Amino acid sequence: MKRSPLLFFGLVFALGVPFWLLGEFSDVRLPANLPLSALQVVVPGVGAVLLIGLSGGRVLRFLRGIFDASKIPLRWYLPTLLLMPAITLVSYGMMGQQLPQIPLTSVLIYFALYVVAACAEEAGWTAYATDPVQQRWGALGGGVTIGVVWAAWHVVPYLQLHGLVWVLGQSVFTVAARVIIVWLHNNTGRSTFVAVLFHATINVCYSISADSGTYDPVVVGAVTLAAAVLIALAWTPGTLAHPRLTSWARR
Repeated sequence: MKRSPLLFFGLVFALGVPFWLLGEFSDVRLPANLPLSALQVVVPGVGAVLLIGLSGGRVLRFLRGIFDASKIPLRWYLPTLLLMPAITLVSYGMMGQQLPQIPLTSVLIYFALYVVAACAEEAGWTAYATDPVQQRWGALGGGVTIGVVWAAWHVVPYLQLHGLVWVLGQSVFTVAARVIIVWLHNNTGRSTFVAVLFHATINVCYSISADSGTYDPVVVGAVTLAAAVLIALAWTPGTLAHPRLTSWARR
């Protein structure tokens, strides 16, 4: 079954428009002060399912493939679950901010909600689009390409709440985070669920920071970009799965 990332990207933007309008004309806010346009999280999964179905693919098989945690080697859970909290800690240090005191129950509730949301998004960005895009552009190029599209798709919801500097910082973060997701995906047997978990940690760290009023996307974006650059330097850019300096990550 041939997949069309370009058609998928166009469909994702088209399906996002009603959500952008909903966020524009409603003052209702979701948790972490998100606009209603954030409900567009369902769009990548819906777009992928539509394209799979229309091309004669097996939709249920595709959806089951999202839950492929068995592919993930145990050691890869460490960067998957801890890298974004580490980036957040470094960012707080750079800003001279103290970590907010958040109850563990709140963290767990956020994580559970964001795993569900990330399943919907990564069904599209990772399960549908990542492999065909990186087959053409390589892993690093594919990660940057999908990251740019991912960031552009978020621009309208970002602008509904924030100014241009905030949006630019968050867009840099988004592209860098997608490179990291492709790196995790390629080192875990092309797992989709590893992308889901990392995506969920992104949103948990954001929500905790936003709830306390201490989120600065310029700083977080710079630290995440530095992490993505280090990964690109340490792993072969074409695959992001062959470490140049160490055999730690070899399967």
